[in-house]
Amino acid sequence: MQQKWHRPREKSRMRDLVKQPLHSLKHTDKSGNQPEVDRRWFGPKSGMIMSCQSGAFAISKFIAGVLSDRTNPRHVFIVGLLVGGIATVLFSTVPVSSILILCGLWFLNGVAQGCGWPSCAKIIRQRASPTQFGTLWSILSSSINVAGSLAPFISSYIVLHYGWRASVFTSGIISVLFALLGAFALQLSIGNEETCESSNTKKCKASATNNSSEGSFLDLLFDPFLIMLSASFLVVLGARTALATWGQLYLIEERGRSHYEGSAFASSIESGGLLGRITVGYVTDRLIQRYTSKGSSPLNIRLSVAVAFMLGSVPLLHALRVTVTEDSSNVWITFLGFMIGALLYGPISIIGIVSVESAPAHLSGSSNAIASLAGNIGAIISGFPCCYLAEKYSWSTVFFLIEVAIGVVSIVMFFLKNLRPKLLKHKKAD
Repeated sequence: MQQKWHRPREKSRMRDLVKQPLHSLKHTDKSGNQPEVDRRWFGPKSGMIMSCQSGAFAISKFIAGVLSDRTNPRHVFIVGLLVGGIATVLFSTVPVSSILILCGLWFLNGVAQGCGWPSCAKIIRQRASPTQFGTLWSILSSSINVAGSLAPFISSYIVLHYGWRASVFTSGIISVLFALLGAFALQLSIGNEETCESSNTKKCKASATNNSSEGSFLDLLFDPFLIMLSASFLVVLGARTALATWGQLYLIEERGRSHYEGSAFASSIESGGLLGRITVGYVTDRLIQRYTSKGSSPLNIRLSVAVAFMLGSVPLLHALRVTVTEDSSNVWITFLGFMIGALLYGPISIIGIVSVESAPAHLSGSSNAIASLAGNIGAIISGFPCCYLAEKYSWSTVFFLIEVAIGVVSIVMFFLKNLRPKLLKHKKAD
């Protein structure tokens, strides 16, 4: 029998759904400004700034994920949103010649952004029933795509009419305002927070004692299943970041498309990602309800869907390289972006879900942090290293390498998807 949602939990989920896109907005706004900024700074310098943010984001997200198992995740979220907004506002005021200051501010922005998702992931794991976890995760993560779909158009409009500084400044101010509103809402919700009642104190302590005996952080680091998951996340998230960030520059510089057509492609990736995230969460939850009674592993079911999505993205990535020209239909380009977004964001969502489900509750944040760290290393690679390769060769070459990498990882994941997480094995044996 499904557990009913209590009103404080409903309000909490709504606040998370509103706040999480704001962390994404600060990142996607940079993507929307990319072509304009690159004309003044050239690709490598812009890629250096992006890699600074991605590196800081990776480190911060890893630390925040581990801390989410030990602290209140909501406070971390609010502080990150506020600091990130302030860093973004300051970024818009620095001269373009001060590259070190710009890198430093965007590094701080990445640190602040890293506090966002681990907090939300921990809250969902604590409050969602197993049959709703995938769906709720997908709905919350899809809120990022809402910001990602709107940001390229909004930022392009502001850039063309008021300059890139106004665009960055606007996203920073919005983040600061919502951080203040979130802090106010957090204070109001403290009295409604559901905690262990005094009558259940002994039960909670016993549960914590049992959890501590089910494994440690080091067990996660050497878990073959999590290593496989992390390697897959590195490739898929790196591919998504490269396409979302540099795809429009590829269309503008190498295929002769307009700035707005490039923005439409970037927006279509996020729009497709919205569909992909929600679809995989709902579909895998339904498949688990149907087939787990027949002996199928929930993790195996989710990873099978992820493999199917990843393999489906390969021919579309190939089509993006070989069929798009200066005369190609904008509808076709937008369609490619939409489908690529759906087929890449789907596995990203699934890997995030599986990383949380593959560990005991007291290590779920740490497990997700490890997988996310690998994914964000992929995002770092999509920054300066990809820019360097594109400068030496072309963006078409970069996208060809991405196409090959996804194909290889899909095959490897297909043959290894029957692995069982080490800690879940021990738990089942006990």
